[in-house]
Amino acid sequence: MKSVGLISALATVLVVLCGVPPACAVTNSVTGWTVENITERGQAVKACVATWNGDGPLQVTIEALGALLTLDVSSPTFDQEKHEEIVFLGKTGISKLRRAARVADRTYGITIDDEVDELLEKAGPLVLTIKGTDYSFSLANIPSAIDAVRHCVGEPSKTELAAKHDPSFSVPNGWESVELASGCAARFKGDEIDTWVTINNKDQVLLMVGRKVWNFLGQDINLTLQIDTLPPLSLGGSKLNNLVLLLLPDDRDVAALRKASTLRWHFPMGDYSTKVHDVGSALDAVTACTKEKRLSTPQ
Repeated sequence: MKSVGLISALATVLVVLCGVPPACAVTNSVTGWTVENITERGQAVKACVATWNGDGPLQVTIEALGALLTLDVSSPTFDQEKHEEIVFLGKTGISKLRRAARVADRTYGITIDDEVDELLEKAGPLVLTIKGTDYSFSLANIPSAIDAVRHCVGEPSKTELAAKHDPSFSVPNGWESVELASGCAARFKGDEIDTWVTINNKDQVLLMVGRKVWNFLGQDINLTLQIDTLPPLSLGGSKLNNLVLLLLPDDRDVAALRKASTLRWHFPMGDYSTKVHDVGSALDAVTACTKEKRLSTPQ
């Protein structure tokens, strides 16, 4: 399956299905930022950007593609060719974060994970290190800008998420419930890799794995998955942002996953293994939550 198809299927669960808003319509404003809805007509995944209006040689934007957030930094001096590259992000007196950036059209895109989000909230100029060269720039009202683009795509703000003290649906111990705009997911945090389970709009199981240091362009990927001691499965998935997405349409593979205690992954970028438990119960909870949300969401 091509990456576009898999990502589109995932979008029906992870993000609000947008209508047909005009592209590049200004939807909100935050002091120092311009927030725009850049969703194209017919696009399944709603997209918004907040652009920093400050002076300087660098253009800085925060992009929301559904639930995925990216910090984009552009300059005429940056590389134009598409590739992935290791960069460092930090502030004075704070240890730098090592991240993989997606590079295209003279823009470096860095996934805003929990650690990057925490760094952005701290005071002081942000320093992006590319190929040994430091690029420093000052930004204001970053939390408000992030909340604005999240609202723009139909996702709750960070404050709204923090206000939900109780999980929206019950999952087994060790799993984290994640209620999204038009679906539900469960995440199991591992030492090497995090595991996510959810379903698409055809009730097929989507298995996802992620690492904070990953940051992929949207592309197909060939991988191998071994569930416990069963023979390894050679499958095709998609890599996007800091996730690898895998559709499991075969009921036999899903049955094995439900009982899994160990998942071993082989990717072109390395091998990873994680212990899991109660996958079946987590998947049942996700399925029930997603179906309930469909009934309560206007079509």
